[in-house]
Amino acid sequence: MREIQNSSLPGTRGTYGYFQGALQPDFTLANWDYEHGYFDCMLDEQGMVYLRLPVKVLQGELDSPDAWLEMGTPFVIKHVYQTGVEQDLVNASVATALVNQFQEPVDKDAQVEDRWMKQAEEVVNHVEAILE
Repeated sequence: MREIQNSSLPGTRGTYGYFQGALQPDFTLANWDYEHGYFDCMLDEQGMVYLRLPVKVLQGELDSPDAWLEMGTPFVIKHVYQTGVEQDLVNASVATALVNQFQEPVDKDAQVEDRWMKQAEEVVNHVEAILE
């Protein structure tokens, strides 16, 4: 995980409906509960690198359009996934293999390269301009 420094987004307040409308279609609400969550933007085609805009709920419930939110410091995460077939599935039936197709990432917090940070900073600059 790497934070994006010098962003004006931390402390930005608005309703969930406003943020959702302004950030679509590039961002989706992810890993949320009624008190906090993240607007995620996939930066790579493989779904391994994400720009995250954290939000906390000031009033209401996060999935309600009129809930008041405050943004935190944006950051970039990278998940490195396993490739190939799980050893336990080598002798399994096709049906079992289909059921067990999802594997845990090899590294949930892999190092984020500078190229992803540059791309994320460009997206954050765009978001800052939209939310001004």
